[in-house]
Amino acid sequence: MSYAVTGATGHVGSAVVDYLLAQSLPVRAVIRSENKAESFRSRHVEVAIADLIDAEALTKAFQGAKAVFAMNPTALTDPDLQAAAVKVSDALASAIKAAKVERVVVLSSEGADKSSKTGNILTAHTLEEALKGTAPQVVMVRCASFMENWNNTISAVKSGQSSVLDSMFQKLDRKIPHVATNDIGRVVAEYMTKPNSEVDKLVIIELEGPEDYSPNDVAKVISDALGKTVPAAVMTEEMIRGLFNKLGFPKTTVDNYIEMFQGFDNNTICWTTGENVIRIKGKLTFADVLNKN
Repeated sequence: MSYAVTGATGHVGSAVVDYLLAQSLPVRAVIRSENKAESFRSRHVEVAIADLIDAEALTKAFQGAKAVFAMNPTALTDPDLQAAAVKVSDALASAIKAAKVERVVVLSSEGADKSSKTGNILTAHTLEEALKGTAPQVVMVRCASFMENWNNTISAVKSGQSSVLDSMFQKLDRKIPHVATNDIGRVVAEYMTKPNSEVDKLVIIELEGPEDYSPNDVAKVISDALGKTVPAAVMTEEMIRGLFNKLGFPKTTVDNYIEMFQGFDNNTICWTTGENVIRIKGKLTFADVLNKN
C-alpha cells in the first residue's frame, strides 16, 4: 500500500516524499500534470495525475493508499482564494471518504482554530473542518510561519536589489514562531507511518522551530551570514499593495495577506490554549535554512 502525497512538487510535499523514500516506502505523488512526472518516476515514485478540485481523479489517486498527506495550496491568483479553498477542501474530503483512506495527515497552520480575521490562514480552517472525520485517523499539523516565506526578500538583499530586509510584519521586535519546511516534511512523514495504536482518532499538532524570530532577528541572521549590517524595515500597506499588484495578484488576495499579517501582529493568530494538542519543536534554525539555500 502506497503513501499518497498531494502537493508533491512544493516545498513541504517534496520533503514528505524525500522522508518516505528514505525509509524505502512506496510513495505515490499526486500532481496536477505530467510536466514533472518523470522527476518522480526516475526515483521509483508512482505518479497519479489529479487536480485538487477533481474529486473523481483524487479518489483514484487515493485508492489503496495507507495514508494520505492532504494540503490546500493557496490559490493566490484566484479572484476569491477563500472560495477556491472550499472547492479543494470538499473535493479532498469526498475523495478520502470514497477511497476509504485509513489515515490522513493534513497540512494546517497556526491560527487554523479561528474562523475569522486570519486572512489566508482561514483556508487552513476550512480544510480542517472539511477533513475532520473523513478517515478513521486524522492528524492536523498546524505549522508556524514558514522560514522559507522570507526567501524572496532575502534574495533581494543577496542580489543587491535591496539594502534592507523588507518586512510585512509591522512590529519588528515581535517574536513569532517559525518553522522550516524540511521539519514539516519530517513530522508529516513520521505521522503518516506511525503504527495505528500510536495515533488517536483526531490528533492536533502544533509544529514550530527550535526558537521564535522577530523580523529584527531574521535581519541579524542575514547580517551575520553576509558579513554586513542588513536592517529590517517595515513595509507600509501601500508598499505591500504595490508589490502584489505588480505580481498580478487580485485585490482579494492582497486583502487576505494584509489581514493575515495584522493577525500575527495583534496576536489573533497564535497557538491554541484550550485544545488538547501535541507541541513539537523542529530541529532547523533560520541559519540552517539560510545555509541550505
